[in-house]
Amino acid sequence: MVYLGGVHVDPLDGIWKAWYVTLDPPEYPEIQFAVCMITSRDGFHWSRPELDVYRGHDGERTNIVLDLGRVMRAAAPTILHEPENRREPWTMVISIAREDLEYRAYVLRSPDGIHWRWERDTPGGVVHGMHDRCTAFRGPDPAFPYVLLSRGKEDMSRWGLVRSVHRTAINVERAEGSPTRVVIPDLEDDPSDQIYHAHAFPYGDAYIGLFQWYHETDEPHGDMELMVSRDSVSWSRVRPRRIFLPRSKSGFDCQVTDTALSPPIRTTQGGIDTLWFFYWGGPAMHGNRHLTFGRAMGLAQLRADGFCSLRAHRFPGTLFTRPLTWPGGRLLVNAAVLGGGGGWIGTGGLRTEVLDEGLDPIEGLGLNEAEIVTGDGTGMVQTWKGDPHAIDTVQGETIRFKFHIDNMDLYSFRAEGC
Repeated sequence: MVYLGGVHVDPLDGIWKAWYVTLDPPEYPEIQFAVCMITSRDGFHWSRPELDVYRGHDGERTNIVLDLGRVMRAAAPTILHEPENRREPWTMVISIAREDLEYRAYVLRSPDGIHWRWERDTPGGVVHGMHDRCTAFRGPDPAFPYVLLSRGKEDMSRWGLVRSVHRTAINVERAEGSPTRVVIPDLEDDPSDQIYHAHAFPYGDAYIGLFQWYHETDEPHGDMELMVSRDSVSWSRVRPRRIFLPRSKSGFDCQVTDTALSPPIRTTQGGIDTLWFFYWGGPAMHGNRHLTFGRAMGLAQLRADGFCSLRAHRFPGTLFTRPLTWPGGRLLVNAAVLGGGGGWIGTGGLRTEVLDEGLDPIEGLGLNEAEIVTGDGTGMVQTWKGDPHAIDTVQGETIRFKFHIDNMDLYSFRAEGC
């Protein structure tokens, strides 16, 4: 396993499907670089399906869905699901370099994720002006729908930054323009750190990205950090800067972690909505042993919207939202009380005031009417005098929320159905 191109639950059959890359498989020496599929009924137990795309030496079926032949270099294939393309809802975006070492991006389509059609034959791909470790996600501009993140050639040649992240967007014919810089190590980072690659995915009305650190120490290792954007162009690292997906101390992923190039899968367990991040890990990172062998796929879980929180600990806190137009439905709160004492009822809680644009409480939705929301949940309902539908009186109006929080983490809030 060299890359994990994507993990999705197919909405047609409910099967979990993952696409990964194999490099120089020993049993098939004629293959240099191929994309393979594995499937699962539950996301935990995986098997290799016997497919009809590539036959082995004795005519046996394999789990290969795309053989790229003798390419010089290839980057990770990003697997996207685009249900609006009803005939071919599966999209693969991959960057390949041949003899001229000029990387070109290609878009492939598939009705089932198994049988792929090239939009343009090689070597007629889109020259994007970046290097390897190229990933893709669906961006906001329909004219250039696929945003690419990759190593920037200009930073490499002009500034000697061996690894940094640049961005451009493409369609099947051309790129929107020259790559622009997204993120580089700065003076707060260790001088031995390089940013190996990055990928991102839409999340609500924002874009969440993960980039992989290459810690070029005596014991090279890699792990993942968060970044975020509102427009897919300008990116910020999340503060305080912390590793999002660390390596383990002694497991299969003791030297490197690298998440799948697809959005996390949202599931529900025990009443808590959870994000499942599939990733590959291994016992070696670039620089100490060969990158390819000993890698395996793992699963990391995060509460929904659990990337960050606002915490009121030891002292109560208040939070005013920006003005928003309430779409209707019950107010659902994603929050969790903290351990220890304190709080209105000994453990912690939250109450919500609804304010008008002038920050005055709206009748019937004030602090005195708001019931305490407590416990731990991703969709706890705020009520006013026991009525969760009291907020229907402001449907379509511009309002603000004022959250009163005590000994609790507030992760997010939403209107039911949104």
